[in-house]
Amino acid sequence: MTSTQHETTPQNLQSGQEVAKQNGLLGHFSQPRSRTRKLPRTHKDYWKARLERRCYTREGELIEVNEWSVRIQHLGRRRSFTLNTSDRETAAVKARDIYIAVAGRGWDAALAEYSPEMIVRKDSPTVGDFLDEVKAKSGLRERTLRCYTNCLRTIVAGVFGIECGKEKFDYRKGGCLGWRDKVDAVKLDSLTPDKVQRWKVSFINAAGKSPAAQLSAKRSANTYVRCARSLFSPKITKFLTLRLPNPLPFAGVELEKAGSMRYKSKIDGAALIADAQSELKTDHPEAYKIFLLALIAGLRRAEIDGLERSAIDWKENQIRIEPTDVLQLKADESAGVVAVDPEMLEELRELLTGGKSDFVVNSYRPPRPGGAVPYLRCQHHFELLIEWLRSKGIKANKPLHELRKEFGAQITSKHGIFAASRSLRHADISTTDRHYADQKVRVTSGLGQFLRRPPLKTI
Repeated sequence: MTSTQHETTPQNLQSGQEVAKQNGLLGHFSQPRSRTRKLPRTHKDYWKARLERRCYTREGELIEVNEWSVRIQHLGRRRSFTLNTSDRETAAVKARDIYIAVAGRGWDAALAEYSPEMIVRKDSPTVGDFLDEVKAKSGLRERTLRCYTNCLRTIVAGVFGIECGKEKFDYRKGGCLGWRDKVDAVKLDSLTPDKVQRWKVSFINAAGKSPAAQLSAKRSANTYVRCARSLFSPKITKFLTLRLPNPLPFAGVELEKAGSMRYKSKIDGAALIADAQSELKTDHPEAYKIFLLALIAGLRRAEIDGLERSAIDWKENQIRIEPTDVLQLKADESAGVVAVDPEMLEELRELLTGGKSDFVVNSYRPPRPGGAVPYLRCQHHFELLIEWLRSKGIKANKPLHELRKEFGAQITSKHGIFAASRSLRHADISTTDRHYADQKVRVTSGLGQFLRRPPLKTI
């Protein structure tokens, strides 16, 4: 029997130890190794004896890597970690830390921290797997993530014919969970660009042949696609460890031409303000405040809902829009200062006199900041004002937002698109140009005056 066989056979090893005991040799040869074994695995010296340098063969020559590595075994799994150092003390400390991470937080967490390239990615993740990882790693605001997620699920349900009916909106009894589970079980790689394109065309055709209905459907389809594909943007996918399909589901899927989005003013501001003063100010003061803040200050609904009295600068005739404990802005660029007419502030001062609330618009409903589902303290006041605006001939889908558009159009026509962009607090001036740049003042070249014919001479 060879020496190698003696070393690798457990029975021979055991019998060899017995012989060594009889000859008094075991203590001499085994004490140093015995002391190492008594050290706990949480001690760095335990790992010194277990450090190794990897070797590889190149052109027939065996080459040893200068940096230390270590093999760690726990709960039936064994992995090798490169320690990225040639210093034995540093390597032992790092090996100990890796073991503590494996034992304390599990293999997945340890691999993600110390050897992310070794994470085993799912070959065929579902839509639910994808959304779970996006939620964990994207850093998107909760409300934004909810919007994008709903759009993706709507497209997936449409592509694969997952009927939703009313259960999609059954949040109280949990009917929506059944629909959601069906959608989330779809394999992500089965959602191809070709299928998304077919869904988009089918969605638009289902609206009918009316040009107006087709235009509305195209805009809705664009919204679904734009929001859903945002989940696959490089700034999100670079952090994901799931194996994403190639090509991605929305690769090459283009948005539809949905016509001009520019606001066309149909509001007589002077007449509408006069009606509001006579019909809302006394009977519905809170709705009247909302009306003033939307039309004359151009504030968004959430900004009005969370506006506090301290945000009004009475001396400088301006309103500061900034995030607070109860107000989350649409975007970072939404913060800013809005200059307002002093007459409007006088109206507000009169309405606020004697009030004890910290908010400009009073409501019996308390604030509920940070929720994923849209929530407004003043929802009942908004609904009353919307009904009133419709009675005044404002038939847009969002009558209240129409007041903000009118504000933007007025600023543009009087002071230009750059001033409007600042007042509306848009992140990009192209947004102002695309949606709010309505020219209310007729502009002509003036050259037509030279076409005037001279008066005919009388004989």
